[in-house]
Amino acid sequence: MSVSEKLLETVTPLMVCKCSFEKTGINYNVFLSPEDISAAATEMLRKKYFLEDIDVVDASEGFLVTYHYARFDSSERVAHRVLLAHNEPLIPTISNVYQGADWHERECADFHGINFSGHPNLIPLLLDPETPQGVLLKDKASRVSVRDLIDPGKSIFTTEGFTLFDEVQAEPEEPK
Repeated sequence: MSVSEKLLETVTPLMVCKCSFEKTGINYNVFLSPEDISAAATEMLRKKYFLEDIDVVDASEGFLVTYHYARFDSSERVAHRVLLAHNEPLIPTISNVYQGADWHERECADFHGINFSGHPNLIPLLLDPETPQGVLLKDKASRVSVRDLIDPGKSIFTTEGFTLFDEVQAEPEEPK
């Protein structure tokens, strides 16, 4: 059984990378489509992983939503990462799988304006209800590429068409 099959049997990840735990604190980065996050979370729970946290980064490619999982019986940590478009920051809730995700998702909605579809109580957690969502959004010029923010690790599986970490071709210089 391959590592990607061991990690996720019910969904096909976009990319699975083996990471240096010493460098990143993570054993595997698993990149997923938004529609697969609930099934992936269900599988992690079935495999005895607990949810540590959910965070969001406003990058130039979109919102990178990261779910960190760990186990009590080993030091293995897995990050599920989902990239959402800036113009459609929508992802299914996993609060129906991990009850503790409720607060994490509400915090992500407060600070980044992420909409967790199916969330039973997506009201502000830390901010005044009158505060507009997305107070930590960056302006376009301040955003940095995901490639510059995280080291994905060594790719061990990539779905055809997933190009987030492909080498970027330099823009040709205009003749002088």
